[in-house]
Amino acid sequence: MFFRHEVNIVKLDAIDRRILACLQEDNQISNLALAERVGLSPPACLKRVRALREAKVIIGDMSIVDPKALGQLVTVVVEVTLARASLDVVDGFKRKMVGQPEVSQCYLVTGAPDIVLIVQVADMEAYESFLTRVLYSDAAVATVSSLVVVNRIKFQPRVVVDGSGP
Repeated sequence: MFFRHEVNIVKLDAIDRRILACLQEDNQISNLALAERVGLSPPACLKRVRALREAKVIIGDMSIVDPKALGQLVTVVVEVTLARASLDVVDGFKRKMVGQPEVSQCYLVTGAPDIVLIVQVADMEAYESFLTRVLYSDAAVATVSSLVVVNRIKFQPRVVVDGSGP
């Protein structure tokens, strides 16, 4: 009922996979350096990168910022169960989360809870403010469970592209 995301799986060859692995490691790499690393001429490499973008295999580029460097010292995994998991309630809650700057990730999941959030805040006082302002005040929210991250063990914001695993 809630799965409306269309998936278009793209067949990739070994060179495409090497390009993706290189770009995930360093998205600032020059086309010339990328071409050398994957064994292509620069024009052929650029053509493949453009094709990967057009096929929506590459959906964006970003710099990964350490939240602690900006004073966001607390990470909380928040499990939210909605009072009623109807399409309109879920869609409204998703839209609301997109607009919350403290929410860095939001997932609709199966089972209980309905939603899992990753929240970045400066301290527990800021988290309490977020809870009160955003979650506790929302009639669609039935329960909230908070898991405060003590230490991040692994953070790998990339997709395995070689088929062999991490």
